[in-house]
Amino acid sequence: MKKKRDENMKALSIQVFIDLRDVSQNRFGVNLHLHDHCSSQYISSDDKPFDDDFTAFILDFIDSKKLSATISNDRTGVLILPTGL
Repeated sequence: MKKKRDENMKALSIQVFIDLRDVSQNRFGVNLHLHDHCSSQYISSDDKPFDDDFTAFILDFIDSKKLSATISNDRTGVLILPTGL
């Protein structure tokens, strides 16, 4: 029997990621890729470290979606944890 996903659980939707990806590319020149896992999502770049402006932008963007985000130590990715777990 499949476990039903909690209706209050929230993650980054594909359409929101596409919007984020497009803005990131057009405004900052950063190519993003979404990796979806069972308990989290991970956004990676093409191994180009995020600069301070992009880091602030992506953290603000994810925060505005009421999600928790952590930038990787090498500044090339973002771990996103869904709410409602």
